[in-house]
Amino acid sequence: MGRLLRRNIWIETGISIFLLIFFIIVHANVETWIVEAMPATISPAFFPGLVSMILAVLSAGLLAFSLRAVRHMLSGEVDDERLELQEAGEEAGRFLSLFAYVGILFLYLIGLHFIGFVYSTPVVMLLVSVVLGLRHWLAGLVAYIAFTLAVDYAAFHFMQIILPTGVLFG
Repeated sequence: MGRLLRRNIWIETGISIFLLIFFIIVHANVETWIVEAMPATISPAFFPGLVSMILAVLSAGLLAFSLRAVRHMLSGEVDDERLELQEAGEEAGRFLSLFAYVGILFLYLIGLHFIGFVYSTPVVMLLVSVVLGLRHWLAGLVAYIAFTLAVDYAAFHFMQIILPTGVLFG
């Protein structure tokens, strides 16, 4: 088994452990981090709490698959699909895309703080689509702007949630 494949399996396991711990911490603290700006019938922390719990469950599933890959690696059994991906060099490209995606999400958090939801979300959606292989970026950008405006309208008028406006425009 190749050294690169071993490294990638350990990286997958580390990322899945980090994500699981991160989303459990977010879910445990979401009530204290959310400030109620408008009176509402449900807690403003309901939706972020639900999303963090779903992401924690998905991270636990990722961890289970990663631990299975570690067990197979340590016993010397590697499934043929992983070996084919490794030989074709696609495994390294997968991790490069993953790191680009995580970097884009960190930039999104910074963008939410400074320029707000309406301006940063379409840009981030476009960047993620380009990383995933979008070819017709102009049509995508129009759809992302329309989607962002629809979410902003629905959040404010139907759910009484004020999405971040950014410190530069607030």
